[in-house]
Amino acid sequence: MTAISRRSAMTAGVAAAAGISYGCSGSGVNMESSDQSSRELDFLTPWSPDPDAPRDVSPGATTVRLCSWRNDCTLDYPREGISITEQVERIRRRGFSAGNSYTGINRKNPWLTASEDEVRELKEACAANDVLFFDMHTVPYLIHPDPEVKERNIAYVVEQCEAAERVGCHAVTTHVGTKSTVSPVAPHPDNWRIETWRESVASLKEVLRRTEGMQVMLIIEAVNMTAMNNPRAHKQLMEDVGSDRLKVLLDPVNMISLRNYFRTTELINECFDLLGEDIIACHAKDTYVLPDKMSAYITEVAAGKGLLDYELYLARLSRMEWPRPLLIEHLPYEEYDTAQQHIEETAAHIGVKFHGRG
Repeated sequence: MTAISRRSAMTAGVAAAAGISYGCSGSGVNMESSDQSSRELDFLTPWSPDPDAPRDVSPGATTVRLCSWRNDCTLDYPREGISITEQVERIRRRGFSAGNSYTGINRKNPWLTASEDEVRELKEACAANDVLFFDMHTVPYLIHPDPEVKERNIAYVVEQCEAAERVGCHAVTTHVGTKSTVSPVAPHPDNWRIETWRESVASLKEVLRRTEGMQVMLIIEAVNMTAMNNPRAHKQLMEDVGSDRLKVLLDPVNMISLRNYFRTTELINECFDLLGEDIIACHAKDTYVLPDKMSAYITEVAAGKGLLDYELYLARLSRMEWPRPLLIEHLPYEEYDTAQQHIEETAAHIGVKFHGRG
């Protein structure tokens, strides 16, 4: 890493935790400026939204592959009472053109033991219905403090890659993990140490080494409670790992703190400006701070019930080179339809088209 001053390092560290650059376009004040007034106003961060921040919601020509994590719209296997072909057709009827699966932590991926006939049926059904099997999701402890647990989790991610490769799945989504033993996405004071970052890089390199020769990509999702909580961290991780197979699962809600809660327009622009075509897939949910609490509690809600700039999100997706999956996730069953409706209405309002629709 390039040598930097202690003050610059501290500034960069705080900016990384915030999940948005101080010096980004439209930030109001460039905190890296040497201007005296800027330094004296440090205490005002987070800055209120800049009304003149760039916001271009003109649509591009690329469609978006909408999909859902509602339990009857995934490509999980096996399913009782319905064939693989029928499940793919159901996904298509619901207005979706992509799907994913989630095995669960350290559970054998059932697609590994599916028969050759079943794998063939899956591939043929997806091709016939233009449904993209875009990812197998996994949430492991790649930097667990117990070396044995860490090794099991690395082996687990490798197994997901093997399953994805077998069925022609686009990618495996994972996280860098945490030093906490409470949950794979829990906070821990060591999560932001440079040694932890280097360990994350090493673990990902090991997964990629063990899966060398595969076509499946490893796409990393941000997590608020770790150092991987902003677009610049995504960029640095790809550079440090140095593999063309390591890409981005974009989830802006997983980058939200009070520093950018009211500035999702700038955050979304920063993500797409910095990461561009390395964004392979995206998640669709929203962010909300409980308004009647003195201590901030930031939670996830359905798309349209929070502050995420969905017009800009969809517009930027439509200007990608090829259709990206946008997965509606983390909702009670009964809220998925409402979230889908909001996304579809927002897209129609600005002229963004969904893949496979007339």
